[in-house]
Amino acid sequence: MKKLAILLLALAFLTQARAQDDVDIDDAIVQAVNLISEGRPAEAEALLMAQDSLSASRNDALQYYLGMCLIARGDFGGAISRIGEAARLDPSNVTYKEELAGLYVHTGDSERASGLLEELAAINPRKYRNFYTLSIMADAYRLRRDYEGFFNTLGSIVHDETVTGEVKNKVLRGALGNFDVRTFESLLPRIDSLAAVFTGVEPECSEAWQLKLELSAYRKDHQSVIDAAKKIIDLNPSDSATVVSNLGIIGDSLHSMGREKEAFKIYDQALKIAPDYCPVLNNYAYFLSLKRKKLRKALDMSLTTVAKEPDNPTYLDTCGWILFQLKKPALAKPYFKHAIICGGNTHYEILDHYATVLESLGETDLATYYRNLAESKKQ
Repeated sequence: MKKLAILLLALAFLTQARAQDDVDIDDAIVQAVNLISEGRPAEAEALLMAQDSLSASRNDALQYYLGMCLIARGDFGGAISRIGEAARLDPSNVTYKEELAGLYVHTGDSERASGLLEELAAINPRKYRNFYTLSIMADAYRLRRDYEGFFNTLGSIVHDETVTGEVKNKVLRGALGNFDVRTFESLLPRIDSLAAVFTGVEPECSEAWQLKLELSAYRKDHQSVIDAAKKIIDLNPSDSATVVSNLGIIGDSLHSMGREKEAFKIYDQALKIAPDYCPVLNNYAYFLSLKRKKLRKALDMSLTTVAKEPDNPTYLDTCGWILFQLKKPALAKPYFKHAIICGGNTHYEILDHYATVLESLGETDLATYYRNLAESKKQ
């Protein structure tokens, strides 16, 4: 009987001791929270670390606030460990998971962040299925090569009425710009469909049409490029720079489709607005030289581009080639030499043109060298 009484007394003492520990820990946590709010996280951390009882290690709130102290001094790895432990001790606490997801985002671990955000979204879709979380999820799906989830998430972002078209464009470009060429091309039909949805949801957004234009150009769908460029012009009629650059794109696309006369009319229209716009001047001049038509006009346009951008190898090549067509190879040669110095030594067409000019000047050995170099750059 006496032994039983002693045992019961010991159990009562241990229970009282644990309860007192819990009270002490609760008091320490309250003090620590006050210290953190006063901008004194180091003191809060020291106070919490002093609570080294068994109860302290099992207290989720203590672990969480230790993590907050570690964030304050930039120890994000330690903070993840502490707040992760808090979330393990109390899996129902969304604050822990939300803070932990933010830490994963900060440290670049989008896959773990996405997993936590998906858990939170299942609990409260209205709060957690937002633009920010969807962006993180999309990146995580991409890293896992879960392209169904990837495109569904991006589609949710595109349809989100609370997000501006400009921001949607930034997210899409960020998400779609991380693929290698092979993967990008395999996913191109899905990407095209997403871009079509983007223009459908945001028909007044220039960025949406610009994305569609670039994808169409990649596929060499010239008519779609023209349609998108026209839409961009319609949306920005008073922005002369935008109008001229897109007229140039329309002209180039028409020329690629074999509609040369229409292309030249568009170029003329662009140059009425901006007479010294180099991309149009250069392409117009070069296409005239290919037809050997209006070579004097072509030379004047080309000289304007070289005067404005004297180290542009493409413009130098055009000017040199027009001079060659005008039977002035000696005058053409310096333009090609300068083009080579300015980076033209990696371009098949520039090297090939230079070889032709050198041949006409009787410089056979040098011409052979550049012809062989040109062939090595041919794709």
